Amino acid sequence: MNKAMKAAALVFSVLLLASCGKDKNNEVVEGYKPIYATAQDLASIDVKEQEALENPGRIYLYEDYLLINDQAKGIHIYDNSDKSNPQEVSFISIPGNLDFSVSNGMLYADNITDMIIIDISEPQSPKYKNRIEDVFPVQQFPDEFGAFECVDPNKGIVVGWEKTELTNPQCFK
Repeated sequence: MNKAMKAAALVFSVLLLASCGKDKNNEVVEGYKPIYATAQDLASIDVKEQEALENPGRIYLYEDYLLINDQAKGIHIYDNSDKSNPQEVSFISIPGNLDFSVSNGMLYADNITDMIIIDISEPQSPKYKNRIEDVFPVQQFPDEFGAFECVDPNKGIVVGWEKTELTNPQCFK
């Protein structure tokens, strides 16, 4: 029995040393990297005629329109009068947007920590009305070390995540 334990310890030690000797400088894994925006980037609310829907979130029906959140990018407005063939009429670019609501022709949307108010009474040409700053707290996400805020003073605020190949990924806090 003693010889078996010594042999097992020797095999374990060799395997441990072999794994420590691997070149970890080029480790590539699939993961998500943060997309940062500055305060100036967040302040730019832009209306476009159309944009491809990439990551749908909340879906909202308002009158004859279908509004779909493209997570962390903005809101698509579709004419839904022909329910079998909705047609996109505009896209409102709102960096970091995850949620919204509509009341009396006004769209209320989050823009990270601020609330944006947009008049969509003419969905083909939505009009920015107002920004109310610091309505929402900075988002915090749990990690194995506790919670971290999605703000880096050198890079900006995290407005989304991009799936990509990461080389030697590091944990950030």
